Amino acid sequence: MTCKSAVLTCGAMSAFLGAAAYASAQNLNGTVSASFYGAPLAIQTINTGFGPNNAADSGTGSELDAAYGRISGGNLYLFLAGNVQNNGNHLNVFIAGGAAGQNTLNAPAGSNLASMNGSVFSPGFNATFGFDVNDFSGTQYGEEDYLTGTPTGSYVGAIPSTSTGIYTGTFPAGVTSLYANNNHVSTMGAPGTALSGATSGANTTTGYELVIPLSAIGYTGGNIMVLADINGAGSPPNTYLSNQFLPGLPVGSQNVGGGTTPFSAGGGTFNFGNTPGEYFTIVPEPSSMVLLGLSGLTTLLAIRRRK
Repeated sequence: MTCKSAVLTCGAMSAFLGAAAYASAQNLNGTVSASFYGAPLAIQTINTGFGPNNAADSGTGSELDAAYGRISGGNLYLFLAGNVQNNGNHLNVFIAGGAAGQNTLNAPAGSNLASMNGSVFSPGFNATFGFDVNDFSGTQYGEEDYLTGTPTGSYVGAIPSTSTGIYTGTFPAGVTSLYANNNHVSTMGAPGTALSGATSGANTTTGYELVIPLSAIGYTGGNIMVLADINGAGSPPNTYLSNQFLPGLPVGSQNVGGGTTPFSAGGGTFNFGNTPGEYFTIVPEPSSMVLLGLSGLTTLLAIRRRK
């Protein structure tokens, strides 16, 4: 074995081991890890119409500040910086995994997301999975909807706070793992004006972290598209949309539930049919790194056999 071959082999092996270490580097705790997620995929554009949070455990206000995502190890990792008020306001997450899904939302009857039925996604966004969670008095209540074929879905359980504003666990009847840190405190300007505040946007480092198996979202390979919003509490829930979407709405946009924006189709529904690109995209990790690692490992094993 020449020195050159040894260097190439060791380099390939290092790349393989480095990628493996990188994949396990994220400490799932509701605080974003830049080394794991990289740069944000979407940053909020406007101040919240539901009020900024200025109390521990989201005692007031709801906002979405920035979005991060990664496809790794058979899972979708999704981080939504911000907070959802503990009065029962809802975080809605819609995922287009590549399978035949819904461009116009038709969640199953009885689900929380059914209040949003008739919502129209951007052209090319076909939702295959919906996740709904609300924070009420120290407990996160979750629901998962499968939107391919005949839509199904239901309540999947609750995760209590393990300390003030920190939630961690997998919903007992579902597949989504949630790690939430609702202790983000911020100050913002007038609702709908350009995002302001030193702790808003990409400066927000805590929020909702989701881990969802790719098998659950109708993943067919390639990119994953995601749209997130904050909706109102009540009975039924999700009947008054805020202006907090990721990607963010244009500056000047008030709460969609108020019916004053071109995106409103009713109190709890939206219409992005004429708004291309109202979603952020998560690109899978390059397969070349995996191939490089496997190639290096194969070469190393072959060399060991020749000794």
